[in-house]
Amino acid sequence: MDIKEEEHKKIEDARMPLGSHLEELRRRVFYSIIAIIFCFILCWVFKLHILDIVKRPHGIAMHKLGLSTELQVLSYQEGFYAYMKLCFISAIFLMYPLIIYQAWRFVSAGLYMKEKRYILVFFPVSYIAFVMGGLFGYYLLIPFGLQFLISILGPGIQPIITMQQYVSFVFLLTVALGLVFQLPLIMLLLSKIGFVSADNFIKWRKYSILVIFIIAAIVTPPDPFTQTMTAAPMILLYELGILVAKPTKKGFILLGMVVGLGIVAIAAAYFYFTHTRGMIDLSRVYGNMQLQKAEDQNWKKVSSVDRLHSGVALKTGDGEKSSFSTKNGIGVNMDSNTEMCFIDPWKINLQKGQMFLSLTNLKKNLEILTPNGKIVTNNGIFNVRITDYATIVTAVKGEATLMLEGETKKLLEGRQRKMAAGGEPVDIHSVIDWSEGVITDVQGKE
Repeated sequence: MDIKEEEHKKIEDARMPLGSHLEELRRRVFYSIIAIIFCFILCWVFKLHILDIVKRPHGIAMHKLGLSTELQVLSYQEGFYAYMKLCFISAIFLMYPLIIYQAWRFVSAGLYMKEKRYILVFFPVSYIAFVMGGLFGYYLLIPFGLQFLISILGPGIQPIITMQQYVSFVFLLTVALGLVFQLPLIMLLLSKIGFVSADNFIKWRKYSILVIFIIAAIVTPPDPFTQTMTAAPMILLYELGILVAKPTKKGFILLGMVVGLGIVAIAAAYFYFTHTRGMIDLSRVYGNMQLQKAEDQNWKKVSSVDRLHSGVALKTGDGEKSSFSTKNGIGVNMDSNTEMCFIDPWKINLQKGQMFLSLTNLKKNLEILTPNGKIVTNNGIFNVRITDYATIVTAVKGEATLMLEGETKKLLEGRQRKMAAGGEPVDIHSVIDWSEGVITDVQGKE
C-alpha cells in the first residue's frame, strides 16, 4: 500500500456519519457565536474609543477643508444603531482568527496532508492580507476619498455627514479592500489545485482589468477618484497573483512596472491633497501664537521658519496678541482669544475673536469665512470682529463684498457693516415685560 492509499484509508476511517458532521458544525458555529458575543460586549464598553479611531480619517479630511469634524445624527435611535453596527463589525474583525480556526477544525478531518499544508499557509497569510487591505483603506483611500468628495461640492454648501452613513461607509470600504487583498492567494490556490492555470490568468488580463474597475465602482462611492484608488491595488494584486502562480522574469519586470506606476499614482494623490492649495509661507511672526496642523492634535508655538500646509489652525491665548504676514501679501494682526484656520492660502476661516487684515493688491481674491457669512476682497485694510451674535466688518481702506444668506452687500471704504444670521439679537425679557404691562393696562380700563 503506497502513502497516498494509506492516507486515504486514514481519512475513510476518520469519516463521521452525517449526524456527527452536523453536531461538529453546530459546535464550531456555537463557539464562534459565543466569541463574537463576548467581544461585542467588550467593544460596547469601549465604543467611544473605537469610534474615535474610526473617525480619524473623517477628522483629517474635514480639518484640511476647514469644516467641522463632528458627525451628526438625524434621529434619536440612529446613534444607538450606529454603535451596534460599529461594535458588531469590530467584534467580527477581532475574532476573525478564531472563526477561521473553528472553520479549520471542522474541515481538516477530511483533507489530505498536502491540502492541509496549503490551508495552514493560506489562513494566516489570508488574515495578514485582510488586515493590509483594511489599513490601506483606513490610511489612504478613505481620507483622500472623503476630501475629494467634499471638496468638489464647492463654496456655499455645508455637508451633513451622519454617524450611521460614515460607519457604514468606512466598514464597507475596509472590508471590501480586505477581501480584495485576498486575490493573489485565491489565484495561487486555484492554480495549485489545477482549476485554472497561470496562462489562463495571463490570457484573461485585459478582461480582468475591466472586471476590476466594475467591482471598484460597485464597492466605492460613485466618483472616479476612489474608484481608481481601489482599482489600482487590485490590478497590482492581480499581477502579483500571476507572478506567484507562475514566476517568470517577464512577470517580475511587469510587476515592477505596475508597482512603480502605483507608487507614482499614490504620490501624485498625496501631493494633490496636501500641496495643490499651496504652502503658506510666513515671512514674519511677532508675539505668542500657536499652530495646530490638520494631522496633529497638539498645539505648538509658531515661528517664521514654519512651512505650513493648508488646514493649519492658529490661535492666541488670553491676553496674548500676535501678528504675521504671508509671502503672498496677506498681513494679519490677531487679538487675544482669537482662532482662525487657513483652508488654503486664499481662504481663511475666522472662528472666533478679532483680526486686522492688511492686503496689498493680491493676485487672487481672499475669502474670509465667519460664522455669519463670507467676506471677499483683494486689496485694502479691514477689521473683522466676531461677537456672540454677529460679525462686524470695518473697511479702513479699500472695499469688500459681504455675502450672507444668499444676499450680497458692498462694504465701502470708511464704512462698517454688521453681518448677523437670523435677524438682530434683542432683549426678550423687555419685550415680555412690555406686553404684560399693556395687557394689565387694558384689563384695568375694562
